[in-house]
Amino acid sequence: MFQGFSQEALDFLTGIRLNNNQGYFDANREKYERFVKAPLRALCEELTPVVQLIDPALDTRPGSVMSRIRRDTRFTRDKSPFRDHVWLGWRYPGERRSEGFHMYWGFGPDWLGWGCGSYGPDKPLMDALRARIRLQPEEVRSALAPLELCGERRKNGRFTLYGEPFKRMAVPAGVPEDLRELYGMKYFGAESVPETEAWEQLHSHAIAERLTGELERMAPILRLMKELRAQAGAPELPQNAPDRQGGGAPSAKGLAIRTEEEFEF
Repeated sequence: MFQGFSQEALDFLTGIRLNNNQGYFDANREKYERFVKAPLRALCEELTPVVQLIDPALDTRPGSVMSRIRRDTRFTRDKSPFRDHVWLGWRYPGERRSEGFHMYWGFGPDWLGWGCGSYGPDKPLMDALRARIRLQPEEVRSALAPLELCGERRKNGRFTLYGEPFKRMAVPAGVPEDLRELYGMKYFGAESVPETEAWEQLHSHAIAERLTGELERMAPILRLMKELRAQAGAPELPQNAPDRQGGGAPSAKGLAIRTEEEFEF
């Protein structure tokens, strides 16, 4: 049963950050297996019923959900062999990280957070969202409402909006003011606002209880984006992106707090 992550987990991740080499990892492999990987799998398994209730189609197999400690350095300038953070990421079977709209949670020595969103530009999906904003703005508001996004009218929200805006986009006059920023995005997501309480919860079962509620908050926008994906059809491959067999260099941009390569599942 999941009981939280101990200080030893943070110590290991800090150590691998400062000594990112095979020798250090081999000397501390037992610590990784015991204090990082084992509790991460236990948390993954405990959250599986919650995720399946949100959408049974989401991939909940631990091997697909859990991050790997070893990085894929084939297409990156940074050749550091190991990550200094771990995460759980729920997406649909067969999707690459640059496709669709997913949920995640993770932590490292100086990062703890969760959220949902896209990992790079997806014009068909966002065009479908823009059409929904124009035609049914209340439906979009309803899907976003549980996130309690930070904004001009609410300074202390639960989540903050991230994404890449178009430099020049003519937003129709009829688009509601509170949805204009979202309308002009190439892609978007919502990530949690850091807080001290979450760090305290990390060391006990409380973080699993917290995440149960947070995943449920993300469920409405996940379901809406899945519906829009079905309307938009298959996603376009980003320019210069590798196909499913590999090759080429990925171009989709990463989340605000991590690079795309770091969020490889």
